Amino acid sequence: MVDSGNNKEKVLPKTNVTLRRPHAAGREKLPASLRQARILAIFDRKGFASIAELAEEFGVSTMTVRRDLTVMDQRGLLERTHGGAVAVGTAQGVTDSVEPEFDLRRRDNEDQKNWIARTAAALVGPSESIGLDVGTSVLALAEVLAARRDIRVLTNNLRVAMRLAEGNGTVYTVAGQIRSPEFSVFGPQAVAAIKSHFLDRVFVGVSGLDADGFYDYSPEDTEVKRAFMENAGQVVVLCDASKFGRRALSRIAPLERCDVIVTDNAPDDQLAQAIAAAGARLIVASSRGSAAR
Repeated sequence: MVDSGNNKEKVLPKTNVTLRRPHAAGREKLPASLRQARILAIFDRKGFASIAELAEEFGVSTMTVRRDLTVMDQRGLLERTHGGAVAVGTAQGVTDSVEPEFDLRRRDNEDQKNWIARTAAALVGPSESIGLDVGTSVLALAEVLAARRDIRVLTNNLRVAMRLAEGNGTVYTVAGQIRSPEFSVFGPQAVAAIKSHFLDRVFVGVSGLDADGFYDYSPEDTEVKRAFMENAGQVVVLCDASKFGRRALSRIAPLERCDVIVTDNAPDDQLAQAIAAAGARLIVASSRGSAAR
């Protein structure tokens, strides 16, 4: 420090340590799921990014970036290259990197989701044990099923559990950590509880659907969705047509893991052929009823 009269000027000592930019240091604390979502947003804009660029952008080590890219590559969201990665599927669909607010999603295509819910409810036979996942279409289904006395429901969706508890059926919830504002329950305890049951039918909500499978915004909820799908006699995916050709951060499963897709409008020929090749039944709901395809 140099003292010149009453004015003191700070002089930084010479050092070999590279100081990170303030904004980069702040991004070090991002959870992996959010960091990966923002990485996807970068790929949406640029198509390619190097490991060094991403490490600088988020203020993390190159090893952390490599782990992120490996996870995202395994989920089919991008393709690893030497020194970085490139986006995939941009010609077939759009990747949604940020989860919209729950209440906004609930109002979006509300009528169509109600059509889907009524059609899906008709699939539930007498005295069945069913699983209800998270999502706005699943919540609409719970509204329809609330009057049923004969069914038993296992869910990780606290919104669904509270609605069904007001009705006549029997509802069970799983233990675990709560994700707000979705009010979903996730974690090892939730997955273990679901795996200890066999369900006649499960209803799963998704954030996107393309020829490569089903997607969700949350890696945490995705693990629970997979547990539901693995422990049911029939898997029914509820998906309004606005989600066709779209991807999100987490790939839940390939199309082959689904038995029935209930939607409000038929997909284009390419996606319809992929669904048919996977052996899934497509049911298109409307205000007048439904039609199988």
